[in-house]
Amino acid sequence: MEIEGTPNLTVSGAGGLLSATAVAGKEKTITVAVSNTGTAEVSDISLSSYKPSEWQVVFTPDTIESLPPGETREVQAVIQPSSHAITGDYSITVRANAKESSASEQFRITVKTSTLWGIVAILIIAAAVVVLVFAVRKFGRR
Repeated sequence: MEIEGTPNLTVSGAGGLLSATAVAGKEKTITVAVSNTGTAEVSDISLSSYKPSEWQVVFTPDTIESLPPGETREVQAVIQPSSHAITGDYSITVRANAKESSASEQFRITVKTSTLWGIVAILIIAAAVVVLVFAVRKFGRR
């Protein structure tokens, strides 16, 4: 009689953290931990993601050759939100697939946009107030 173990993949963030903050259009690197909590080795694990449109997610490395039972490997995921993304929370699903087992986990990415346009708007409003004050002083109220 031969007894075989059962592999069991899990995916999580480094330290269990499943959230990150990114800036629209700029790359953000997060660490993804892939673990085998089963009793048999898992081989040829490929990593993929389900992401919002126009986003990019690249894994380094994108495959894990083998993962013995009880071990964890860290993979770097470079996430680049769309440059057209608006401020808010987005969800990315990271999936680890192997012939023997698969796992997935959702990560929450909080996207912030550049404050440049806010600063430009404040400068335009300030310039309009200065022009208005100058016009009232020069021409008076009529």
